[in-house]
Amino acid sequence: MTNNTLTALTGVRVGHATHLDKLTGCTAIMFDKRLTVAFQSYGGGAGGYNTEGLQSGKTNYKLNGIFVTGGSGTGLMGATSIMQCLRADGRGSRSGPDGGIVNPSVTGAAIYDLGMDIAPYDAEYGAEAYRNATDAPVVGGNVGAGTGAAVGKFLWLDGGAKVGAMKGGIGSARVDVGGGIIVTALTVVNAMGNVVLPDGSVLAGNRDGEGGFKRFEDVGERVTRNLQNTTITVVGINVDLGSTEHYEKVAHLASHGQVRAINPVHTSGDGDSIFVFSTAELRNPLNADGPLFTTGTSDIHLQVDILGHAAATAVQESIYDACRQAKTVAFDAAYGGIVPAVGG
Repeated sequence: MTNNTLTALTGVRVGHATHLDKLTGCTAIMFDKRLTVAFQSYGGGAGGYNTEGLQSGKTNYKLNGIFVTGGSGTGLMGATSIMQCLRADGRGSRSGPDGGIVNPSVTGAAIYDLGMDIAPYDAEYGAEAYRNATDAPVVGGNVGAGTGAAVGKFLWLDGGAKVGAMKGGIGSARVDVGGGIIVTALTVVNAMGNVVLPDGSVLAGNRDGEGGFKRFEDVGERVTRNLQNTTITVVGINVDLGSTEHYEKVAHLASHGQVRAINPVHTSGDGDSIFVFSTAELRNPLNADGPLFTTGTSDIHLQVDILGHAAATAVQESIYDACRQAKTVAFDAAYGGIVPAVGG
């Protein structure tokens, strides 16, 4: 069976810390060797760790991994426990007279999940996710950072007392471009908006209390709570694009997948963000028609466009996969006492 997750890429391992009783968790994406990572953020409420240095124009310090976590800002404390694990394993850059000081480097982002209403986040969830990392196909649904994720929260029901959301989670997808090129995506779906299929129907979203869905465009008076929504995507590719600027462009194009699948998205109350990394195994992988699209002395822009649009497809499908793999959970503050899932 084809591995349609990030671990289809060589040297990539993914682990979850899943705490269903607390509706929160953490997901760690670890690299066997340090890799280039780019980052783009579009929501108004982004919460990231060590993301500033990933911007184009900065020095490209390669990283040991990426994490996505529940717990909002407190979830970012998980970075410390992940780095403690990396140091114990001797993984990171080295300094000191004998090279004995290990300096790991990770980046990540947090969602404001349902668990924020249940119990404080424990920084050790990061270490737990790290220890669980494996190269097996990534499990999706109510796991890791997706444990307490939900979608459709722009109108709370019962006069704003009960959230009308449905269950989100973690999803994955893969696009094979050809010539050995792999584009994969993992998305933690915790959106304010509805998840919308290509035909315009709602897959999962803001319940209306009558068996249907509210649509953002049709709601004149909105009763909601801000800063509780974020969709985080991690895209992995195996093509060496040479510079952070090109990976950043892939991240920008990949964000179109979030736009296609979520409505509304990238709002002031969302922290929507995308990370892109590459194992850089392939160079100049275009077929014989590639030179027809060369700009100047390079076809790098064609590679970026092809990979970016493939990534957008993978991101869109990973969002659908997250909702389809999710399971219903009990939640006191939810309408009817549950956050229902597409599959029950």
